Amino acid sequence: MIDANLRHLRVFLAVAEGGSITRAAELCHVSQPAVTQAIAKLEAEAGTALFTRTTHGLFATEAGEVLRHRTARALDALDTQLTEFAPRLKLTATRAQLQALIAAAEAQNFSLAARRLGVSQPTVHRAITQLEKEAGRALFQRSPFGIVPTRGCANLARIARLAFVELEQARAELGDLSGREVG
Repeated sequence: MIDANLRHLRVFLAVAEGGSITRAAELCHVSQPAVTQAIAKLEAEAGTALFTRTTHGLFATEAGEVLRHRTARALDALDTQLTEFAPRLKLTATRAQLQALIAAAEAQNFSLAARRLGVSQPTVHRAITQLEKEAGRALFQRSPFGIVPTRGCANLARIARLAFVELEQARAELGDLSGREVG
């Protein structure tokens, strides 16, 4: 649950705050069917309705409010750090790229990071390279002994980790609401 991509979470917030699929589509620069699909995917992952649909708009259910609160906190912190690091990253960074960044920053080695994530080393390297390209600067200093995150990279990894913990907390709270033990 809540393994959704960051765009889906941004669309969800736009719907929760605006109460309209049309407004959310305009704000997020996507089509109305894309908004509907994002909401449907999140509701399937949550195992419950996140919105009550009426002729006056969409209104967050109790579960929707839990997810809205946690998602807003996670994305506020993450977006601030992404924008500070490189404004374009707010639009382009993906969950997988940020997970690769966190793992590489912690392991200080692409191969160990890949092993932790259960993916190949080239996958982690590619994710980091894409982030570096979008940011227009290096995230890691390479050395014969491994890689060392730059100060900006270390800050971004820390905030991204906290954002993902916030989303995990949403998962646990949604589980509590539905009577499931999660976590």
